[in-house]
Amino acid sequence: MIKGNQWTAGLLAISLLFALTVSGSELTVKGDAGHYRLNSQIEYFLDGALNLDEVRQREQWRKKHDDSVLNLGFTDRSVWVRTSLAITEPLTRQWYLVIPYPLLEEVDLYIVRDGQGPAIYHTSRRETEIRRDLAHSYQVALPLPLDLNGQVELFLRAQSTTSLQVPVELWREDQLLIRFSQRSLYWGAYFGVMCALVIYNLFLFLSIRDLAYGYYVLYIGSISLLVLCISGVGNAWLWAGQPLLPRYALPISTALGSLFALMFTRSFLKWQDISPRWDHSMKIAAGLAGVLIVYTWADPINGTLFAGLLGFLVILLLIAVGLAGLRAGVVIARFFVLAWTTFALGAAVYLLSVFDLLPVNLITNHAMQVGSVAEVLLLSFALAHRIKDERSRKLSALRSQQMAERQVRDLEMQSLEQAMYDSTTRMPNAALLNQQLQTMMGQSRRVALVLVHYPQVKDIASSMGHRLAEEMFCQLMNKLNHTLAGLDGVVRLESRQPAYLAIPEFGSASFLIEVEQLEGPLTPFIEQTVGHHEIFVQAVRLRVFMNLHCGVAIAPEHGETTELLYQHASAARDRSESRKVPVQVYNEEISGFARRRLDLVTALPPAIEAGELELYLQPQMNSDGQKLVGAEILLRWHSPRFGPVPTGEVIEIAEHAGLMDLLSRYILIEAWRIMQVLQERQLNITCSINLSVQNLTDSHFVSFALAGIRKHAIPMNRVIFEVTETSMMHNMEAVIGSLLQIANSGCRIALDDFGTGYSSLAYLSRLPIHELKVDRCFVSQMYSNQNDLGIVQNILKLAHTLNLEAVAEGVEDNNTRELLTQLGCHRLQGYLFARPMPLDRFCDWAKG
Repeated sequence: MIKGNQWTAGLLAISLLFALTVSGSELTVKGDAGHYRLNSQIEYFLDGALNLDEVRQREQWRKKHDDSVLNLGFTDRSVWVRTSLAITEPLTRQWYLVIPYPLLEEVDLYIVRDGQGPAIYHTSRRETEIRRDLAHSYQVALPLPLDLNGQVELFLRAQSTTSLQVPVELWREDQLLIRFSQRSLYWGAYFGVMCALVIYNLFLFLSIRDLAYGYYVLYIGSISLLVLCISGVGNAWLWAGQPLLPRYALPISTALGSLFALMFTRSFLKWQDISPRWDHSMKIAAGLAGVLIVYTWADPINGTLFAGLLGFLVILLLIAVGLAGLRAGVVIARFFVLAWTTFALGAAVYLLSVFDLLPVNLITNHAMQVGSVAEVLLLSFALAHRIKDERSRKLSALRSQQMAERQVRDLEMQSLEQAMYDSTTRMPNAALLNQQLQTMMGQSRRVALVLVHYPQVKDIASSMGHRLAEEMFCQLMNKLNHTLAGLDGVVRLESRQPAYLAIPEFGSASFLIEVEQLEGPLTPFIEQTVGHHEIFVQAVRLRVFMNLHCGVAIAPEHGETTELLYQHASAARDRSESRKVPVQVYNEEISGFARRRLDLVTALPPAIEAGELELYLQPQMNSDGQKLVGAEILLRWHSPRFGPVPTGEVIEIAEHAGLMDLLSRYILIEAWRIMQVLQERQLNITCSINLSVQNLTDSHFVSFALAGIRKHAIPMNRVIFEVTETSMMHNMEAVIGSLLQIANSGCRIALDDFGTGYSSLAYLSRLPIHELKVDRCFVSQMYSNQNDLGIVQNILKLAHTLNLEAVAEGVEDNNTRELLTQLGCHRLQGYLFARPMPLDRFCDWAKG
């Protein structure tokens, strides 16, 4: 008998919904399944006043092809939904059209046979619930007629004053009852937990007469009423046949929950005794909740929206109050913060699905219930621990008082240690060196202050990790300190350990030399001392002396105070970096250079506003140098005050003074104008624009650049952004993310000065680049220098292997051009063709 029923159910399921013709697709029913989702087979449109005949004559319907729930957000209009069924045999068992969204207030079902009117069947949610001719369900379940067969169309009209969602499913009655039983177990467990917590906390309230427990009981009741509304449990068991009742119950339960949550918080954390400001804020929020309860009776539709907004603000306020409680030392506030955060996450996930920002599924539908259960359990734990915490508070205060003096002493020793020693290397810091320098200058001794900076330390930290850089730096400083210990004239800074170095910052070192004790010149002595050290870190041999910058200032001739001596030594170190010399002793010329740099920093922003900075274009030719294919946009500043300012100096000033974003945005705006002019003059060439590392680590700048291209209607494939190899070493992950964003937009990326930086196939394979630009230092000498020729040949081979275009810079003679053409270089750029020139002259040159 059981086997016969199974065969009957299987044949019925196969005959039911044999083909869905809404969107022209067919649904195949297999086995004896009694449940089908129709979300991907429906068409719909929004309208508020059409009847069935008008709806059937409508031709334009919106189609759905995926299985997601139809979610239209908050709207006061009704939605019409239709789908088609092909039923080869009359239904012999009861089937239901189920809409698993209980907040729908009005639902009408019409069935039209063979595409001919009028409707052969009509029912609504209200009629079905009043007649009680539906299977038990927590959702909207509309019965289908038993004798239904043939080709039929189902028309649904649905409306709700809250979120309008219309998930559409078909259920056989026995399967629907099984599902109802399973859901009943779930909801029984949920409300069982709620009832148990109400009884438990009500008992505590009656026992100890603490209002916090009473307010908590009322809060649980309000949350339970809210869940009854949104889950459909209330409609199934309490107010069946009254689908409009949740219109009032939903905002009122939300407002009551907010009100009792605020009253519970005031009593639980005792904020009236801790912070009058927070207590005043909660009083205002509680007053708004009371006003909302009254307002809902007059306008429940807007009351729902206001209740949701108020609930969101109250949750944020309660989390903030809990965090303030933690800072104020209220231990049990940790349960409070965790509880409200959990509820906030659950409510947020549910509301995001309501507003169609997250997909509607089992998780998002029940996120609020899960969050509310976790919240009330955590708050119950907090209440249970409250008495224990209050009893232990006095004991903790006594222990804290006993430990206070010991902590103060430890902090004083720790602060002294931190104030005098570097945390990474455990060597003296600038404070200890400054004390020794003041002592020696007070004794009128001739002393040299040496400031050394190793830039590749921070490069390694960015590219290989801070831990490796710290290990390398510690080994480097130990070796340098050991070297200084064996030399005459170097001043010992600390007597407890043989420390001759001070660490002013990570990647830098400083030491003192008593000049009178030196036998030879100062500069060669310092250069030999600081420059020749090799270290081994994780089996990698790193020569750290190659790019050091060292500045030296001598007292008293370069400064009679420690502050002035530091200033001059720092200026000398900066000059060492700009002039690419390892050691620079301070002189008057450096002061002039520093003043000029300061004046340039001050003058750059007004110069940008005044349009003093211009963009020049240098042509890029094809492989044989006969055809113009592109141009590189280059910055020029002809200052009325300073004269021509080198572009490298402008970029260096902007990067060090935090003006790179301002300068780069100006360059991009001008570049888009130039490219528009080129298009108007029929010069359809690519334009290359240089980017700084600061641009690549700023996602907002990349978005600004791409938005500008779209705004000016510039073809993406004509824009090439050039980046240097060395910029890859600074925050590589952020740089790669920016490059991917640029590449995905359709713009091209060129790797500039290839071969002069940290060339590595490991990172080259990760970069979304399209071009390699061979640096001019190799190209200019390749015809006369076999080493440079070999480098260029290998770079071009690498570009061909990786399917990248190769661009050679610095082409200044025909021999070099012919050799590059033979080697297969794609583009050529250099003075052989033209120097950089303004836009108008470039256009005349290109047309000439």
